[in-house]
Amino acid sequence: MPLDLPHYSSLEARASHDRWRAWKQGGLVLLCLAWVALGLVGHAPWKGEDAQTIVIAWEMVSTKDLLVPSLIGEPTFAYGPLVPQLAALTMMLATPWLAPHDAARLAAGVLLLVILGCVSLAGHELGRYHKNGGKAQRWLPMLILIGSVGLFERSHQLSPQLGLMAALALAMLALALALRRPGLAGVLLGIALAVGAFAYNLAAWFWLLLPALLLPVLHSGWRQKSYAATLGIAAVLAAVLCALWPLGLYQRSPEVFAQWWAAQSPLVWWGGQEIGANLGWLGKNLPWMAFPAWPLIAWLVWIRARGFNGGFRTPQVVLPVCVAATGIVAILLMPDVRPIEAMVLLVPLALLAAVEVESLPRGGSAGLDWFGILTFGLTATALWFFWWDAYINGLGSYAAELFRDAEVGYQPTFRLRGASVSLLLTVLWFLLVRPARQASQRAVLNWAVGMMLIWGLVATIWMPYVDSRRSYEVVAKMLRPYAAGGCMASRDVGEAQRAIFYYYAQVKTLPEQTSDAAACPLLLVEYHAEDLRTTPPLDGFEVLASGRRYGDDTEMYVLYRRAEQ
Repeated sequence: MPLDLPHYSSLEARASHDRWRAWKQGGLVLLCLAWVALGLVGHAPWKGEDAQTIVIAWEMVSTKDLLVPSLIGEPTFAYGPLVPQLAALTMMLATPWLAPHDAARLAAGVLLLVILGCVSLAGHELGRYHKNGGKAQRWLPMLILIGSVGLFERSHQLSPQLGLMAALALAMLALALALRRPGLAGVLLGIALAVGAFAYNLAAWFWLLLPALLLPVLHSGWRQKSYAATLGIAAVLAAVLCALWPLGLYQRSPEVFAQWWAAQSPLVWWGGQEIGANLGWLGKNLPWMAFPAWPLIAWLVWIRARGFNGGFRTPQVVLPVCVAATGIVAILLMPDVRPIEAMVLLVPLALLAAVEVESLPRGGSAGLDWFGILTFGLTATALWFFWWDAYINGLGSYAAELFRDAEVGYQPTFRLRGASVSLLLTVLWFLLVRPARQASQRAVLNWAVGMMLIWGLVATIWMPYVDSRRSYEVVAKMLRPYAAGGCMASRDVGEAQRAIFYYYAQVKTLPEQTSDAAACPLLLVEYHAEDLRTTPPLDGFEVLASGRRYGDDTEMYVLYRRAEQ
């Protein structure tokens, strides 16, 4: 029988194409893993939710009590226990090899993997309703999320908001699956509701449940009897799972349960008095946080408003718009909105931005691509130049002024591992990044690779510098000799700083307004140090010590002792 050469050539070409696709998918997986891993370890707890969550997990491990989250020995119920519990687990598993705070922060990496995985699967599921089948929708939302400016640094800090992001990504996957597999969708949605309540608080149900109830009104695909079964399964499962922790609290102590219940009041989550101010804050900050998602969303609006590709009433548009709109309303009602809260919005915005990437005109994709190549290339060059100059000559005054750093002359030590990783990332960026010609998806990939390069340089060669300016360890060491001198009251000291002082120096500070603080012989005061030149005196007290973080001219801490009468 003669050999069918055309058929043989076709099979060979298909095999070559499959091998190339496997290499490409493997490269995307490695890109995501590298982005997740960079910056998780190698730095102290930083001010904010990172420090508080780490210290709560550290106390869980120290007291062997995973039920009641405590901060400086006092129960705290501002957020649920799930993220500290996960951090306590990673701390117990990895502490022999890592510092406790680094081991705890591995939990942030686990949550990031869940977020990326759920976003990828949700994009793939919604891609079924794309005109081309939406094969690229599996990885485009994930790359847009990695490239989001608002996730830079914040996504690698341990926080309840990261848990809310994971719950939101899982809920969006469940709602996308509800159109095809209602039973599995109900289970996943119930788990997402429980994760949101335990990782954040019951306010998470506003983010997760309200879109689920609004979808049947907005699209006929969710207006089916099977979707009612999805909601029913989710409600029953969430009710069972969410009852476990409160019941455990009540069995432990009715007083502790009452503290938790008081913290669940909607008045605690949403004040409603700052809607105008919060709207202005979102208008100023969301555009840069959601870049490059918002230009892609603007293109989607332009295309769909003209009736192309099904208009706005398609599942892959309706679902992320509904979730994003609900999240914006939740943020507007908050008493105090911060970037880490708005970070949660990037999940639905990434899914929405990916919808029309494939239809982006060549000029638009080229503009985004060249902007990214120039921005990341110049930024990486500057980071390398300033690091090398600081290593040879010490940080110059021009660089100190650029970085708003008060300490001129900083000289980093050479660390082979960090320098090698940074060099490898830079070389990979040069090899991988090339101008997007035919495929507009290439611009999104190039942006994500560029963002990973900059974050990688910060997380390796520049991390000792950044950490030395953000770590409160030097202040804690100043307080440590006085820890045994009686109780210590605090004035204007934030919860995060109090937690860090307790973690590093076992110093328990009591807020001055509490009744127990009145009898304390020591008083720690935080001053805004911009205009301070000398340590300010305080009537009835004498100064024991004062200090601040390295290179920080915004805060100063002064420890006083009550003068003897």
